[in-house]
Amino acid sequence: MPLQISQVELSQAYSGSIATRNVEKSLNKIATGKKLHADGEDSAAYAQSLRMESQQKHGLNNLQNLQNLISYSQAQEDALNKAAEILDRMGVLATQSLDIVKNDQDRENYNKEFQELAQSLDEVEGMKFNDLDLFSDGPFSEDKKTFISVLQSQWLSAAEQVVKDRLGLEGNNTDTFKVVVNDKGDKPYNIQIMWNYTSPNSPDKETDVTQMTFEMYNYSSNPTAPPSDSPDYWSDRLNAIMMTYAVMANNFYFNAMANGEVNKGGSESGGAEWFKSGVADFVHGGDSLVWPMVTQTQIDGVGNGDVSPTRESSYLAVRYLHEELKTQGVGASAGIKDMLMWMSDQVKAGKTAQESSIGAALKHFIPSKYSDISTANDEFIADFKTNALPVLSSIVNPLNTDTGAISGLDADGGGIINHQDAVPDYPAADPTTSPLTNFGVKWEKEGKTLFSTSSDGDSLTFKAVNTISVADTDRYNLKSINSAKLTLSMIESWRETINNERSQVGANLQRLHVESENQQAQYSVREFALSRIADLDLADETTNLAANKIRVEASMTMLAQAQKLNVGVPDLIGNMQIGKR
Repeated sequence: MPLQISQVELSQAYSGSIATRNVEKSLNKIATGKKLHADGEDSAAYAQSLRMESQQKHGLNNLQNLQNLISYSQAQEDALNKAAEILDRMGVLATQSLDIVKNDQDRENYNKEFQELAQSLDEVEGMKFNDLDLFSDGPFSEDKKTFISVLQSQWLSAAEQVVKDRLGLEGNNTDTFKVVVNDKGDKPYNIQIMWNYTSPNSPDKETDVTQMTFEMYNYSSNPTAPPSDSPDYWSDRLNAIMMTYAVMANNFYFNAMANGEVNKGGSESGGAEWFKSGVADFVHGGDSLVWPMVTQTQIDGVGNGDVSPTRESSYLAVRYLHEELKTQGVGASAGIKDMLMWMSDQVKAGKTAQESSIGAALKHFIPSKYSDISTANDEFIADFKTNALPVLSSIVNPLNTDTGAISGLDADGGGIINHQDAVPDYPAADPTTSPLTNFGVKWEKEGKTLFSTSSDGDSLTFKAVNTISVADTDRYNLKSINSAKLTLSMIESWRETINNERSQVGANLQRLHVESENQQAQYSVREFALSRIADLDLADETTNLAANKIRVEASMTMLAQAQKLNVGVPDLIGNMQIGKR
């Protein structure tokens, strides 16, 4: 059989093979729209295209995340708008309840709708978006979580108990206040007490405790409950101070304590600032405030007792009053404790602010020195500044281990109350959201961090947004004209809160929209650049495909024609000579 092969045929076969591969490449490129399919074609361009494709995928995911966060924020905005509408309707009902021609039955009907609206606000507060709370106070640090746990297990209940044990006072079980734990600031601890929305110049025996703010800056960095608390034991003592204020606010005409006047001596809270501060420190003992000894300068810091007395002067004034009551008072063997309980009983019996004031108590217990209720408070301050130094120097001993707390060694001849015992280590319980017996407590709501990624790859975080609820419907309702006035004033405060939160949502959305537009622009620019590098020129590649197909067909035709030729071996070797030389 003839061997049908030649150099020309081999060349044509090789050319046809190359053309066939080029056809396959062209078909792949046309099918995918990409001109780079392997790094061997253009290594640098291929690597760059892969890198840019990865960036585009990441950018697209970021854009999707941003859009989801925009949707979440829009849901917050809609919910807050709904809350604002509910508050507007509450305001209408409260205003209608103030109509003098309406009777209590009419107000009760208004109140029924008000209570339903309050429930609706609770429902708004509990709304979720894909199982994520719409409203919260943001994420909590681990230290904050630990701090809250200690508050719920021991600190608050211990503070309530020590005030009851040493002063004989407790809350009236009508107040619900919010506990806020700030782990980022450097402010002192504080308690917010609000009174007299309806008539600022009138005494208020239903003072509202609205919030306790615990600044972790004032506490140890690793808060623990007794008996493992810090060596100085100041944590639970600070808590006792705030609880004393809360309990006194529930028991007295807190904005008119001195003599029944609200605006007294330049004070907008009824004077007697010395008394409030001094009693709060007397509960746990404030001898460390006057270390190493009592001085006249410390005593003079009380001023007129109404506006901004120093803390140490207030404590010393109460210590002096305590001694005066026990030595010169009638029926006051327990000193300041008897006085406080008497004032509280006066309020409960429906007596006026003046009849329940410090001035009234001084007249009641020490009639030999104080005969005029309206001036007794000021007369006591004058007497304190003139005569207290020798008395206090003999009974206040900052150098011993007793803190000077009521019922202790220095104040009452009892057992030593040292720093640890200033607030006894009452038994701790499992953490509970209702740790107090005579107050309701509303806690901050922990939420997740709202974040995305910026166009530069940095983390974007957004402030948490919250709403309001009517936690204390026993106090805020429309059952009477007075409660309707109070509620209407509070609604204005709630509106302000809602408006602030709506502003925050608006700020979040604006930032999200701007970031989304920036990232969309960058995505488009990268997409164009990637197209220039990696996308196929269809016209050019179609031409290449056609040319390669012609080459393939030509090669196949030539090979087919060559196979029809009969070429023998002698003809193949031609003039070739084989042999030895």
